[in-house]
Amino acid sequence: MVRPVRRDLKALAAAERAHALFPDNLWIETNRAHALMFLGREQDAHVIYLDYKGKRLSDDASWESVIANDFAEFRKAGLRHPMMADIEKALDISR
Repeated sequence: MVRPVRRDLKALAAAERAHALFPDNLWIETNRAHALMFLGREQDAHVIYLDYKGKRLSDDASWESVIANDFAEFRKAGLRHPMMADIEKALDISR
């Protein structure tokens, strides 16, 4: 399934505004990384995905588990990106 670029641009804009207000909020960082990935800005997304490896989110969930769950939801919704497998490997996420 091809995602509408306009929706991804809006998602990135919202995530960037939220990041400016709360730069250390890892939930916001997941949204930034996902939006960048789907917009084809893989290098920028890759940096975010790997920067938080091993970190814990406010509810004590691991960064890796949140990303794994998000990717699983994307797949269930028919959203695919070649980078997802690379990120899962880099974060040691097994499907």
